[in-house]
Amino acid sequence: MFDPRDPYERYYWHYESRRPLSVAQIVALQSVDAETAALVWLLLENGVSLTVAGPTDPQPGVGKTTTLNALLQFLPEGTALAYMSGMYENFSFTRLPDIDPATTYALCNEVSDHLPIYMWGRIARRYLQLPAQGYHVATSVHADTIDDVMYMYQHDLRLRPEDVRRLGLIINIGLVGRAYPARRRWFSTHFVQPYADPDRPDAIVPVPLSLWNSFDDTFEHADALLLADLAGWIGMKPQDFQSALQRRIACMQEISQQGGVDMEDMFEAISDLHEKEA
Repeated sequence: MFDPRDPYERYYWHYESRRPLSVAQIVALQSVDAETAALVWLLLENGVSLTVAGPTDPQPGVGKTTTLNALLQFLPEGTALAYMSGMYENFSFTRLPDIDPATTYALCNEVSDHLPIYMWGRIARRYLQLPAQGYHVATSVHADTIDDVMYMYQHDLRLRPEDVRRLGLIINIGLVGRAYPARRRWFSTHFVQPYADPDRPDAIVPVPLSLWNSFDDTFEHADALLLADLAGWIGMKPQDFQSALQRRIACMQEISQQGGVDMEDMFEAISDLHEKEA
């Protein structure tokens, strides 16, 4: 059975990429900008769940695993990772006497029906319902757009609207152009509005936080009003949220210069920022 302590096993089970990158290096490669990366950083620090979506055409090298691994560095301090075992998962970790759902992220390499080491059907549905028990989830999927992610979660996996509203961040990435090496971009970053609209109780609203503009290869960001709503959704005051976001943007701009710092130095930069804030 899968042993996440073994680096070879993590690679075999598609939990690690051939060439790990930090988020700073991903920004340096222009896959995403510092502002979007900093916003995702702040949200993950506050315990939101995460889905990284890539093209339905399962071309290699898109970067779902690399992106997911890089973003794990932003999880709250003291977070425990529970690695899922694909279709063999029995969720026994939820029965551990000392498990704390509030500080536990259930990490799934992929939600799809491509391989038994991934999750699908009732196993995937149970996994994606873990946030209802207080856990957080982080996974990847094959989906070209945010609408495709929503269709998969609602129709293919038959999640209830309240379950989908707990899934937090959804990042759609992909390849652009035909040049080699391939250029990767974060096409969109959405946050699923966590509360139901009384007038439309079954509606699910993915709110766009960042959208890639293919015309000039830039990123369009959410306005101040939407960010104020976002702050409330994660339990922060808008002023505190904006201050924390600006500190992370400045940090990300600095550490993504000249190719960007690696995973180890990225960890140090995150720790240094936390110490200054404390």
